Amino acid sequence: MSKGEVGRAVQGTSCLARALGHVTSILAIPYGYTVTLGAAALLSVTRLGAPSEGEVLLFAVGGVLGFVSFAAIGRPYLASEIPMRVPWFLIFNFFPIAATLAVMALPARLLGKGPSYLVNSFVATSVYVLSLAVLIRIHERWRGR
Repeated sequence: MSKGEVGRAVQGTSCLARALGHVTSILAIPYGYTVTLGAAALLSVTRLGAPSEGEVLLFAVGGVLGFVSFAAIGRPYLASEIPMRVPWFLIFNFFPIAATLAVMALPARLLGKGPSYLVNSFVATSVYVLSLAVLIRIHERWRGR
């Protein structure tokens, strides 16, 4: 390979790496939330049995309630445009694992099948959102903000 061909190969790779960095930074938080709710749904079905249509609705309501609750608390601090900039290290988003463990820790059928679907998605959402918020706050304090 000539010097020019090597330079183009490196440039092509760095362009791809830059594009991958851009895409993963955009998707880091939604990807983690998707994994979180997917795991919570699968755990719910495994532990509680197949849901009825109403129980699927309860699962969705639980997730929305968890998300909207924290959004309401943080509303005064939202940027005018979303997505907001977040620290780069959120790419290493292991919080879906913590949220899944929290759902696994709940006693199956404690509240009955329907309410358990609602609680599982609420807990998964809450643990995921709170974990990210705590990590961002620790990062801000470390940087003196």
